[in-house]
Amino acid sequence: MKKLYINRHFQRVSLKEQIFHLGSVSFVFLLTASLLSGCVMSEEMRRIEAVKKAQRERDLEGSTNLTGEQIFVRSCNTCHPNGRAGLGPTLESLPSKFPEDAALKAFIRKGKGMMPPQSADRINDVELDSLIAYLRQLDFSK
Repeated sequence: MKKLYINRHFQRVSLKEQIFHLGSVSFVFLLTASLLSGCVMSEEMRRIEAVKKAQRERDLEGSTNLTGEQIFVRSCNTCHPNGRAGLGPTLESLPSKFPEDAALKAFIRKGKGMMPPQSADRINDVELDSLIAYLRQLDFSK
């Protein structure tokens, strides 16, 4: 005599049919889960690639032995437009506040208040020397 079981629809089914049904439901569930995890993984891979791309772009924007004027425009001009007061103070008093280049270099590297520090990977030493030379020749008589 064949044993019959009642399924969730109150139908009589054999144990073999019930196991087959559970197996197929499990297979569909596992297939769906693996496909979804594949989508999640591909989304994660896209996010990682976007982060890597942004990092490469930041690296390309970094130091490349630019001239003092180019460094000033890239890093200083927003707050000190043409050396004048803007978000930051005017640079007219730079020679009296920083008569020595070493003190000015240290100030630029360290930053102060809203002025961000300019690390060696942002402005290398050659560029910093060029920036200081540019700052020293700014003419405020115009």
